[in-house]
Amino acid sequence: MTDTIIELETEKTVSGIKIPKRPKIKQGAFQIYTGEGKGKSTASLGLMLRALGSGMHVYYLRMLKPRWKTGELKLCPENFHPNLTFKNVPHYWALCVSKTIPEDVETMKEKLKPEMEDLHRQVKSGRYDMIIADEINYCIYRGLLSLEKAVEIVDDRPRNVELVFTGRHAHQKLIERADLVTEMKKIKHHFDQGIRARIGIEF
Repeated sequence: MTDTIIELETEKTVSGIKIPKRPKIKQGAFQIYTGEGKGKSTASLGLMLRALGSGMHVYYLRMLKPRWKTGELKLCPENFHPNLTFKNVPHYWALCVSKTIPEDVETMKEKLKPEMEDLHRQVKSGRYDMIIADEINYCIYRGLLSLEKAVEIVDDRPRNVELVFTGRHAHQKLIERADLVTEMKKIKHHFDQGIRARIGIEF
């Protein structure tokens, strides 16, 4: 093993960004980030950046998060990187309120159906090396998405595609299919001390 850092061959330069040649991925994996602790979406964003820096093509689907105020949403859609498709579900489902309102739950189910169909198409398309579905586990847990459809998407994943699901309460059927499962366990959290979510850290 060498300690030498190899600079990836540049395929093109876009807006001053050197884009490495797209690597040939022989073996992708299905990853799950779950648990009650902080860091699930953060981990997936880190994977996204690493993949882009290596020349991979990435599709990032963001569910249940607010349409405003989050740092990654402000940054990514603005032509952040030519190899990135960053999509935010265009309906805000307030976790603290809407889950108790049947009409909101039904509305969100309808909004998410086409997103799941599109996610399925993207997974099978071969256009992307890495596909991330942020908060999909929690959507399934809350009954907003079909577990059967999620299993179908996983089972249809091409061998060379890296598929990442995040969100608490990952279903056992998905865990059984995963190649990597990381559970974020809360030991301490500053929220318990009354510290509110901070810009740039929690959102």
